[in-house]
Amino acid sequence: MSRDWWDQEYAQSKDLPSSRTDHPSRSLKWFIDDYSAQTSIRPGLAWDVGCGTGRNSFYLAQNSYSVYATDFSPVAIKLAQDKCHALNLDQALSFHLHSAADLLPQPDSHFDLILDMMVLHLLSSKDRMTYVQEVQRVLKPGGFYLFYTIFAGSPAAEVLFKAHPGPEPHSYIIPQSGIFEKAFTHQELLSLYPKLSPLVLENKTEFSQAFGDRYERMYIHGLFQKPS
Repeated sequence: MSRDWWDQEYAQSKDLPSSRTDHPSRSLKWFIDDYSAQTSIRPGLAWDVGCGTGRNSFYLAQNSYSVYATDFSPVAIKLAQDKCHALNLDQALSFHLHSAADLLPQPDSHFDLILDMMVLHLLSSKDRMTYVQEVQRVLKPGGFYLFYTIFAGSPAAEVLFKAHPGPEPHSYIIPQSGIFEKAFTHQELLSLYPKLSPLVLENKTEFSQAFGDRYERMYIHGLFQKPS
């Protein structure tokens, strides 16, 4: 991943939807407002992976979670910390400069919830394996892994596979940014997390405004749980 590109994106470019909004992701709102309410999940300790400027971290904290938020962009972390102070959420939140490709300092079975809103697909094959092993290690038995990533069967992704192929199957290079992305099938995701049990694995279609244009993209909304 290119730290310089992401620093520039958070600082001033705002080419991506997540860089422009303070609203939490739809997947997280579904988990908090619908799934958790229906299943009586009690808030606990959450890891927000690739937190950006904190939009999902703040929503978690506002819903009684204690949040350990990480991003590898110093610009994003500084912006998130400033917003955190303004919202008076310092007691519930901590922001840390950390790459998803690196090991965490936390012990095994530490987090009740791990949130990954569009991080997994940005990792190289090597970094991805470190990350998925850490997710399975630090998630508590009975804990949840909520994620949103790119679907390999998307027509838009298939066009990119051919026009701008990446270094591994179902991958491409975004021409506007030079950023690598890896799309996934459902089976690939199941194979990545053998220690977790799938609860939800659904395709979602969205129209996203990015790089000055509007794109139809297909994603995978997933919820896995670590068996007790």
